[in-house]
Amino acid sequence: MENRMRLRRDTAQTRDRLLNAAGELLAERGTGFSLPDLARASGVAIATVYRHFEDVRDVHGAFYRRLLDGLVAELNAIDGRGAERFAAIGERWVDLAIHWGRAATRIRSSEGFLQRVADGDPQTSALYAALAPVVEELAQDGTIPEQDLDYAVLLWITVFDERVIVDLAGLDWPPRRISTTLSASLLAAWRDSPA
Repeated sequence: MENRMRLRRDTAQTRDRLLNAAGELLAERGTGFSLPDLARASGVAIATVYRHFEDVRDVHGAFYRRLLDGLVAELNAIDGRGAERFAAIGERWVDLAIHWGRAATRIRSSEGFLQRVADGDPQTSALYAALAPVVEELAQDGTIPEQDLDYAVLLWITVFDERVIVDLAGLDWPPRRISTTLSASLLAAWRDSPA
């Protein structure tokens, strides 16, 4: 039993190592890398790479799923309510996106966010589920007016798009400035949204 658990842990660590290397390759080169390139970048044997992934598209999908799962877990772990929680989510989101944003921009889905939620995409639906209650809290507290929840969450996703965060970080904006500016812009947009 102990050997099996160690083997699972080793397998998970190898997969993480591969996905970390994939993130670096995506950030540096975009999608133009092969599984042998991934093997070299991660220091893992090519046969091991093929045990984990069928092809490069499989790598892209696994990287993006891990990224969204991590984002959702981080956002769900934030305590508080209303404006305090909203601000903390913005800060954490920016901190994370600064690290993986450039890689994520290379493999974005061509489907819309709300369409992926409607289709039951697990990661997108989990992100929606993490954000929607915060919007509702802000409306209940009177921070923003009542509004269409789908639109409000879509606006949040749009304002905190990793491409925006990467652009602002590229202007040497510190993470705190990025998060407070984006959060203020989003609150202003929500306050001006038609009911």
